[in-house]
Amino acid sequence: MRVYLVKGIAMKIFNLFLRRAGVQPAMVRPSTVSVSRLSVICPRNDMAAVRKRIYTGFEAAGLRVTNLSVDHTDSHETAKACVTISCPPEMRSVLMTQARQVRDYPEVLNVQWERRQRNALN
Repeated sequence: MRVYLVKGIAMKIFNLFLRRAGVQPAMVRPSTVSVSRLSVICPRNDMAAVRKRIYTGFEAAGLRVTNLSVDHTDSHETAKACVTISCPPEMRSVLMTQARQVRDYPEVLNVQWERRQRNALN
């Protein structure tokens, strides 16, 4: 109980400091939407169809694909799509279901979650 009280007081002081420094509250509050990244590897010739299915499938499930970039792999026959999905915490189970469905596409060779990238704020 004491820890929560100290955290609450510290946050109030921090928010007061930010307000006096002229920082807007919208810039201070973190977004409740998390970002997940998924790598999909498939034959290069099938990538266009897989991309279309990813966009339509995630959109139909209520999730937003914020970015999809295609890279080369070590092999000339395959391509890798890095899919960035914006997902609120309450839709995490839907995201997992969609990832499983992508894995089950007949054209897809491999699906894996990308590591979280930590960006330094300077």
